[in-house]
Amino acid sequence: MKTAHLFLMVACILVLSSAVFSQEPNEGDIQFWNETKIYLPSITRTDKDGKKQKFISPHIMGTLRIGQDVQHFVSERIGFGLDIRLNKYFKFTPSYYYVAEQPIKNVKVFENRLRFEVTGEKKWKNFSLSDRNRIEYRIRNSRRDTVRYRNKFKLKVPIKKDGKELFSAIVADEPFYSITLKLWTRNEFSAGIEKKFSDNATAEFFYMHQYNNAPILKNVNIIGVNLKFTID
Repeated sequence: MKTAHLFLMVACILVLSSAVFSQEPNEGDIQFWNETKIYLPSITRTDKDGKKQKFISPHIMGTLRIGQDVQHFVSERIGFGLDIRLNKYFKFTPSYYYVAEQPIKNVKVFENRLRFEVTGEKKWKNFSLSDRNRIEYRIRNSRRDTVRYRNKFKLKVPIKKDGKELFSAIVADEPFYSITLKLWTRNEFSAGIEKKFSDNATAEFFYMHQYNNAPILKNVNIIGVNLKFTID
């Protein structure tokens, strides 16, 4: 827990230091993010060695984001999805999200979001790499529907002491490409730690810098906590 406290302190310093530099209104923001994902009992199948493995893992998820310099709720989301294990290295995840956002004062955005993604992951003794490829179809209220592609590449390194894993250090980058506009619209770089508290509970503490290819909210500094729970 001391490591988690240290990370949060460093993240807060990074975020607060960004506020020192003056910006035009709505050009940047400081936010806090949380996503909570709950995995329901999985459908299993038997592999060639006779062992049961998770095949389809349904989950529900909710997201809250506080922005406008961490003073107001700017995004509320709720959804559900399925992790479908294709083989040892790949999984396919279709999901749905309902999104209500207030990115800046007096602006409200609503959309239904359909997501289809394939994630590949390879684990070695001292680290693991994963690559998530996501297609999002955004059905937007009173605005043009759009389709975009997101590619998240993540490096995870377990930190151990006396052969026991304490936590994992994580670095990730995710560019966004609008298929509709034929334009790179966003990039999210993040770093943090992941702590497994039990077989059924995991938390990720992170700092993220979001760059938007737009005049509004061009640079967003974020600290966040993602939670994952599993119901056997």
